[in-house]
Amino acid sequence: MRGIATILLLFTYNSLAASLPTKMHRLSFDEKTLRSDLAMLFTAANLNPTNFQFTFKKDLENKVSLNCQKDQFHFLIRSIDGEMTSTTYKAIREIGFLFPHPRKQISPTLLDIKKNCKKQWEWRPALTYRGFHLHTLHPNEWVEGFLNGNQEIADSYIRWLARNQQNIVDLSLLHLPISKLKDVLKSPFILAQKFQIHTGVSLGIALHQQNSFKLINFFETFLENRSKTKIKKGLEELLESLPLSYLVLEAGTSEFTPTNFKRSIDWLNLAAEITNKKKVALFTKVHVSSNQKSEEWGNFNFLPQHSHPTVGILPHTVMFYGLVDEKAPMYGNKHFHGIRDFMIQEKTRRPTWYYPETSYWVGMDVDIPLYLTDYFTTRAQDTKYLFDHGVEGQLNFTSGHVLGYWSFDWNLALINDLDYQFDPMIGLKLLKEDIPTWKKILDYQKIWYKDKGLIAQLSSANLQDELSKTHRIHDRFTMRELSQNELQLKTEIKLLKEGLLAFPSFDNVKDEELRSLIQINYFRHQHALYIREALLSTDRKKELLNKAKMIRLKAKKSIQQMQLFSTNYPELKLFQKWTNPTAYQFGYAYPAADLYFWEREENQIRDDSYFPFKNNIYDIIDIVF
Repeated sequence: MRGIATILLLFTYNSLAASLPTKMHRLSFDEKTLRSDLAMLFTAANLNPTNFQFTFKKDLENKVSLNCQKDQFHFLIRSIDGEMTSTTYKAIREIGFLFPHPRKQISPTLLDIKKNCKKQWEWRPALTYRGFHLHTLHPNEWVEGFLNGNQEIADSYIRWLARNQQNIVDLSLLHLPISKLKDVLKSPFILAQKFQIHTGVSLGIALHQQNSFKLINFFETFLENRSKTKIKKGLEELLESLPLSYLVLEAGTSEFTPTNFKRSIDWLNLAAEITNKKKVALFTKVHVSSNQKSEEWGNFNFLPQHSHPTVGILPHTVMFYGLVDEKAPMYGNKHFHGIRDFMIQEKTRRPTWYYPETSYWVGMDVDIPLYLTDYFTTRAQDTKYLFDHGVEGQLNFTSGHVLGYWSFDWNLALINDLDYQFDPMIGLKLLKEDIPTWKKILDYQKIWYKDKGLIAQLSSANLQDELSKTHRIHDRFTMRELSQNELQLKTEIKLLKEGLLAFPSFDNVKDEELRSLIQINYFRHQHALYIREALLSTDRKKELLNKAKMIRLKAKKSIQQMQLFSTNYPELKLFQKWTNPTAYQFGYAYPAADLYFWEREENQIRDDSYFPFKNNIYDIIDIVF
């Protein structure tokens, strides 16, 4: 009786806590597309597709049964509207197929599959809407696939989403002609919708940073009638050109600079009026920046609470900090509880999808590179929080899959299956990794990187960190400040030494790429220690900087070897200088391949020169304007 009571209580609680549902047009199940993809994956596994039969039936639940006769396998798929594709791939995963990366398929043998005969499975998603925002403002493989027209990359990613039971995807539009966007996006978006994946695009009303597509220019933000006319025309043209289920708008001129507060609300309401007529859902981002407030309206990021209830929100958190962390020292915040509370406040008033990150490409993770396992833990905790509090969706921000970051996105996709009970290591378990080894690595990074704050020393100061003391990307002491603060310098040296002594063994990590990345984390510990000791010791400065350089060269050689892995798209220029439509004329892994941040810190100390714009890799004019 206690178990039944618990289930009833959970059902009642989630029913009462449920968010206002997003209204998007229903995506019909495309049987031909699904059957074709199933045949593709069976063929890749050297299995005869004709031995696998599928019967699809609409139902009031998502269940699968497998019956076998000799080498013939029959799947009966019963599903509610919208979940037929995901229910099918639930069965595919249960018989042993895994898709960790768009270019990596793990397949069962015929004998493995036979062990599942007469079994039944139920697909129970934690969230109604689950998927990824491809941050194509950064120069990643998604820029090449979706905006440069590389159809193989775009289509393989869409198939990866479907095979991992995701049903929403969008990307940032760059400042390109509508005709070009239509040419490159229409085909992959239609494929996505055939897999019952809702498609969207993210753009700015007046967003001027990072070559973003925008509806009005800076001067038009001050002209009420002119701005509304341009917004209406631009949105109608965009909605006519692309097959969209939803649209994401940014109201400010950047994530740190607001437009007129009242006019921004009017713009959102106008956009909602236009998108509602097209049966396209509208969302706006709720950023974590803490420097935009007015006495009348409060925090600019919370303006959507004053808009029409059909304006949905994407409450955003950054890096590996999440909703339940007590400390998140980023953008002038102590934690992200304000974002969390706003999300809970608004979820019954308007459509609400949580919008976290599993990659934060600004001198913090993949571009250092650092392989940060708290992305496993934090996203699992966040997803459980969303489920417990009845939030209907999660749209995860991803910069790309290179240098092991595929593992974080894949793990998050898996966590949406309630059978896995929000296990932060479910992906590692399915890969048959040595879990005791990984548990020590995860525990170590949680304690040392996050709780004790080593992340501030292992990552690197962004230009904003060096220009601002009150609104830094991440709270830290810059190299300039350390050169003037011997006590803090000694404190950081002590912490790095203790962290190195406690660093867990990674010898039993089976995946070659992930093992190499953990080793590079260790090299970065050593490097961060040596450059600080060089800053402290005038007599041994040259010697210690040379040690730092030797460590950097060892790490660089390891990254060069990893570039050849298929998970790192070796045929693209992601690790090189690369002319592309973003504001960065190099691939997003170029800073990691070159170990730019490591060398820049060495040079700052060697030259005793800390001018923020010296040895700067970014084109600030292009990024800002």
